[in-house]
Amino acid sequence: MQDETTPLNILWICSDQQRFDTIRALGNSRIRTPNIDRLVEDGVSFTQTYAQSPVCTPSRASFLTGRYPRTTRCRQNGQSMPPDEKLLPRLLADRGYHCGLSGKLHLASCSDGKVEERIDDGYHEFHWSHHPQPDWPENAYQQWLNAKGVSWDELYANPESGYVKEGVPAEYHQTTWCAEMAENFIRTNTDRPWLFSVNMFDPHHPFDPPAEYLRRYDPADMPLPKFCPGELDSKPEFQQLDHIWAHNTPGYMDVASLTDTDHRRLRAAYYAMVELIDDQVGRMVQALEETGQRDRTLVIFMSDHGEMLGDHGIYLKGPHFYDEAVRVPLVLSCPGRIESGLQSDALVELVDLAPTLMELAGFEPTAGM
Repeated sequence: MQDETTPLNILWICSDQQRFDTIRALGNSRIRTPNIDRLVEDGVSFTQTYAQSPVCTPSRASFLTGRYPRTTRCRQNGQSMPPDEKLLPRLLADRGYHCGLSGKLHLASCSDGKVEERIDDGYHEFHWSHHPQPDWPENAYQQWLNAKGVSWDELYANPESGYVKEGVPAEYHQTTWCAEMAENFIRTNTDRPWLFSVNMFDPHHPFDPPAEYLRRYDPADMPLPKFCPGELDSKPEFQQLDHIWAHNTPGYMDVASLTDTDHRRLRAAYYAMVELIDDQVGRMVQALEETGQRDRTLVIFMSDHGEMLGDHGIYLKGPHFYDEAVRVPLVLSCPGRIESGLQSDALVELVDLAPTLMELAGFEPTAGM
């Protein structure tokens, strides 16, 4: 076991759009998450953790800086964070940490076919993939597929039914690629303190897990969304519009017409995507164990915000501060350095992470956090 003077590595796993109630060890008996359950057993889990925003960019800007959206001036998707904001990996890199990332960053605009411009983020190794689709040649996940001689378009060609489809096989999935980049980083950085950010796109919509994972969940076993007839009658117009078309995107998901069978199939697909994430969490932790770094590496599992999943008549996300949209899982595990098997019901905000991680790494939080 390492003593407290040993520099602490940080493996920061952040899924995208994962609800708080998607971990078996924390109360969901319908889902299989044995590897995250092990982190719960070996660490501290926070059951009342809230993101600062129900959408990606302002939430990520907030927890990567330790500052609220009103302060980072990054309050919506498509809005770039000002260059004077300092990210935690930049601060740690300036203090001797070797930092890397796989997956999305999403702190600058990447709409209308424009690739996200990289900021002064502090990452020495930067494997960027905003999402799996082959929109940009800069997508490192797509480069990985090309090197393997496979086509995402062909892998993703299965038909969709009721907004659910069998997606890319697990072997070639973006979640798997994110974990592989992390594993490679872990195995080649054993002699210096490091931080690696893993930012897979799932379980973000579309609802498209690999076929082998989708088959593990029987829709008949899934609960229906929590929604009462007439619930939206007194709500603002924008919320009523999101009940007609998910994310108020006409032509995408006709929420109001979904049947009970549709709702159950969507939830089953969502759980299947989470299980693939869990398998890859196990892969990364195994790499830590095999390289002798587990007891000096803080493993964080969390998400940037939640998913409505039909509750209150809404799917996906938007300007809705329901629990389902802003309450997220948060587990921290480092056996021997922090307490094991502790569950806390204290109110926790993701904005607290950056200053906490600075302190755990042995540094004072910077002014403004």
